[in-house]
Amino acid sequence: MSEQFFNKMEQVTGVKLNDVQKQAVTHTDGPLLLLASPGSGKTTTLNMKIGYLLLEEQVPADQIMAVTFSKAAANDMSERFDQFFSTVTNEKVHFSTIHSFAYQVVRESLRGSGMPYQLIEGSISDEELKKGWDGPNVPLHKKFILKKLYWDTNGKQISEEDMDELMTYISLVKNRMVQHKDLDSIECNVSQAGTIYQAYERFKQNHEPVLLDFDDMLTYCHKILDEDAGMLAKYQRQFEYLLTDESQDNSLVQHEIVELLAGPQANICVVADDDQSIFAWRGSDVTKLLQFEKSYPGATVLTMSQNYRSTPEIVDASNQFIKRNEKRYPKDMFTHNDSAEAIEIKSTRTYDEQLQRVMNAIQASGDEDIAVLYRNNTSAVPLADKLEKAGIDFYMKDIDPKFFKHWVVEDILNFMRLSYNDKRVDILERIHTKCNAYISKAQIAFLKKKNSEKSVFDRLLDSDIPSYQEKTLPRVKKTIRDMNDMAPDRAIRTIREKLGYDVSIKKMAEKFGFNQDQLFSTLSILENIAEGLGTLKEFADRLKKLEQIIQTSKFNKSTSRLTLSTFHSAKGLEYDRVFMIDLVNGVIPSDDDMERFRNKDTAPMEEAVRLFYVGMTRARTNLELLTYQYKADERLTESIFVTNMRRILKPAASGALTGEGLSADDIELGKEIVHRKFGPGVITEYGGDSMGIQFEEAGFKELLVDVCIDNGLLQKA
Repeated sequence: MSEQFFNKMEQVTGVKLNDVQKQAVTHTDGPLLLLASPGSGKTTTLNMKIGYLLLEEQVPADQIMAVTFSKAAANDMSERFDQFFSTVTNEKVHFSTIHSFAYQVVRESLRGSGMPYQLIEGSISDEELKKGWDGPNVPLHKKFILKKLYWDTNGKQISEEDMDELMTYISLVKNRMVQHKDLDSIECNVSQAGTIYQAYERFKQNHEPVLLDFDDMLTYCHKILDEDAGMLAKYQRQFEYLLTDESQDNSLVQHEIVELLAGPQANICVVADDDQSIFAWRGSDVTKLLQFEKSYPGATVLTMSQNYRSTPEIVDASNQFIKRNEKRYPKDMFTHNDSAEAIEIKSTRTYDEQLQRVMNAIQASGDEDIAVLYRNNTSAVPLADKLEKAGIDFYMKDIDPKFFKHWVVEDILNFMRLSYNDKRVDILERIHTKCNAYISKAQIAFLKKKNSEKSVFDRLLDSDIPSYQEKTLPRVKKTIRDMNDMAPDRAIRTIREKLGYDVSIKKMAEKFGFNQDQLFSTLSILENIAEGLGTLKEFADRLKKLEQIIQTSKFNKSTSRLTLSTFHSAKGLEYDRVFMIDLVNGVIPSDDDMERFRNKDTAPMEEAVRLFYVGMTRARTNLELLTYQYKADERLTESIFVTNMRRILKPAASGALTGEGLSADDIELGKEIVHRKFGPGVITEYGGDSMGIQFEEAGFKELLVDVCIDNGLLQKA
């Protein structure tokens, strides 16, 4: 009977399923975990399974619920279902996100108990956010409430960065179902985050009407289904068959809701790929997925390993790479697609050369779909700058304007504003602690007492000042005034070096727990944008224009063949050609990933591996991994994942070197060595991650120590 169904579906839809897909479709009773490798046709299989339930098992459509992670995924599944089955059935299956289902349950329960409620999330304007707490029409919005509670707790305004981190922290606490006594187990750099969270919860619950944020939908829904047997039984009866997609992205509370809904019958099909679980920072819990057979005794586990998307070169290398991870279901991805070009790894000397290589490749490409992928949104800013200058349109998957509002960017612009007009006390007040002039709050208060047409520095010099400022103030005054005639990139270097801004950044990072590398990366990006511009005004104008270009790039989705995206947002998508950029240690994996790994906490590193794997498996035919050695004056090391990929792509040839291999302990100045490619040489420089070798024939080469050792490239002479 089932073969007739598959034959008919092949005629109607043109889709021919493989054996594992057919098994998944016909497994209708009891729990099923369907592990779906990248490009294995999971959405098609899921829709065919729904069609099988409707047409073959005669299950009414309103007894089937398909749950997806995002609204976009729900729409995609619904559209795909209509494409497949609109000509053979009029039935409409309920495609839902877990949040929308939870809201339905919460709404029904609260209305039934006569308890009024109000949602407090969505967009809020800057004007609304700036309103006073005691004024008229106070906005009952999550951000506004948290802003007030932060002020009450810490006695100062909350920054945008801290607001983002606080909201992420609150979401994590709820999605991981953390008890109040265990709040300290969730890391957060926001001062008194746990205290603010508890005050926030009390405020919402004691308010009339009760206030709900998006995460409350989940926690309230879980509590209702867990405690109200009648409500739970109603939904279990209503949805006899439950299918969940992208389940590796579900948080603990979402997994618990699904388990409650599945009930004792457990006619549930969970489609997931533990190797693509990359959202732990917002609460996703791959552990629950790995314990599926414990949660559902007697469950069937099927693995869809055939990749229909990518070339054997990409599939085989990705399959080997993901095996770095230990906490995963064993699986071997394969493909029958035609062979194509090898994965390319390119290490440029500088960050700028990396960007230029990507630019050149894009300009030389044909009609293929191209994606440039990166871990952090800031990576897109200098690339967008170069693309726009070259007249290349692009679509940016993640619009994140926070870079242009970052306090480091504002600091640099304020130094430049002061160089244009050093009478402005309001500008000096914002940067007086960051310019090596030792200007105190009391001195700023003195300057603010009355307006003057004199330089702020001259006014201070005319007052009673400590002896140590008698030399520093004239020097800082001259440096800032001289900047007005400098090219913007030189001005930024002057701010960093002569005015001591880099030293100030380091001190602030130590004091407040900021990520120092990210702050210096922001400064490097500003220098990159400033290159080639003539005046400080041109630089300020360029920043404004670039912000606008990035904001409006979202309108280019249907017209541009070039996409810029984070690894996270690229999940589920595919492109002919993919460039993965900024592949250096400190970015992917991050410093925190590596530090935790050294301390035996492997979870962050395993997630970073999965993130890299997701990036690789977006490519259909061409994949290029790009790393670099220097960003500005900073020496960097290529990502350990790139080093791993070098080994996978070019395993050490047995017998290529016949002498004793060189270890890290053997490296010393003056040592004679033999390199597999460059032949005999002498180590003439050594420090940190790199060494310089003078080869007899190839001349001087600067090489990465780890790459040489890990790949067995060197032996003792």
